[in-house]
Amino acid sequence: MSSGNAFAATTLDTNRSLDKGINVNLLNQDPDPVKPGDVLEVRISIENTGYSDIENCYLEIKPEYPFRALSGEKLTENIGTLGKRSEDDRRRIVKFKLGIENDVNEGKYPLKVYLYSTDNKNKISLTRELTIDIDSESNAEIEYINVEKLIPGEKTKLTFGIKNVGNSPLKNSMFSWECTNDLILPVGSSNVKHINLIDVGETANVSFDVLTNVNTKPGLYKLDMVLTYDDIEELQTITEGGTIENQKRKTIESKAGIYIGGTTDFDISFMEKSPEGAYTFSVSNIGNNGANSVKISVPLQENWTITDGGSNSVILGNLQKGDYTIADFNLKPKTLGQELPIKFEISYTSSDGMRQVEENVLSLYASSTLPVSSKMSEESSGSSLFSYKLIVLILLGAAGIFIYRIRQKKIKEKNAEGNLTDENQMEEEKIGE
Repeated sequence: MSSGNAFAATTLDTNRSLDKGINVNLLNQDPDPVKPGDVLEVRISIENTGYSDIENCYLEIKPEYPFRALSGEKLTENIGTLGKRSEDDRRRIVKFKLGIENDVNEGKYPLKVYLYSTDNKNKISLTRELTIDIDSESNAEIEYINVEKLIPGEKTKLTFGIKNVGNSPLKNSMFSWECTNDLILPVGSSNVKHINLIDVGETANVSFDVLTNVNTKPGLYKLDMVLTYDDIEELQTITEGGTIENQKRKTIESKAGIYIGGTTDFDISFMEKSPEGAYTFSVSNIGNNGANSVKISVPLQENWTITDGGSNSVILGNLQKGDYTIADFNLKPKTLGQELPIKFEISYTSSDGMRQVEENVLSLYASSTLPVSSKMSEESSGSSLFSYKLIVLILLGAAGIFIYRIRQKKIKEKNAEGNLTDENQMEEEKIGE
């Protein structure tokens, strides 16, 4: 026999020699079974079956894992004298309250109790282990997902919160997810994450960097999620050595919806200024989603004001991604000859049906002179007008000369006819003579 077995046998023989026919038993436990984190009440029966009274008896418990002492609760009870087997006071019932640790697994656990006396004549000393049933129910749920929508082509951190809603720790957990038709894919890692331990009532976060294709049609898509973990359904009675049996894997499957689509981005650029003071801007949808019922406005601000009773808003209609249009505003700068910031507000309906407002600030040079293109147009117009006037003058001069020459010709012909008549009359007068 080894030295360890010899020591155990000696201890057992000593207890037998000092128990004097004393029985210590667990009457009941409340609740039965008890759950992790609960308060346990045990009722212990002590009975003297021997032939002698035993005085000054004490019953003591010394909590060890998974049991713990509670503040204000006794761990030792003075039970006085235990009468011999033929007397009425041979039996006592003692109650103790203990706490149960939160991280204990389901099984049967030993609670050690000590009975001893200070009676010099019939001294007793014995140790017993009372078996306590602990019921542990493991369960978990996906408590939340940190985003409700993803923008196509934009990398997003997708975080899942996994909460332990059972009354035992979740050990060796594995979480995975996938999206319909792989429209959402993880970037830089796989779609599987491991979690060593999730304690009772706690939440573990697992994060993935994900991307969606820029051409993904806006809509609601399904995420399938799977959580597996060790489920310890039954344990052997645990002694100081302790063993665990029947370890299995438990699987929880769930699903959630996530929207792909939503907002977009705009770019505003200055194009030209008309002679009347109208500023023309181009508005482009440079994001990955379409925008409906787009309106651009110039809000009240310090550096620029709307003039001539003009409107501060222009309806642009629908702008699909990559489309652009123009908007005109009659603007008056606060000061001239410098760059002034001008703020625009673009309101639109995003692909998820929500009304959005985006602000855009542009730096615009304030000048009272016309743009170069307008000056060239004005010079060209003046040159054309001068040329036209010159041609008219030339034509008028030519016409005057032509009319003058005709009149002179007619006068000469008339004079010639007059001279001919005078000559004929003179000849007629000579013949008559």
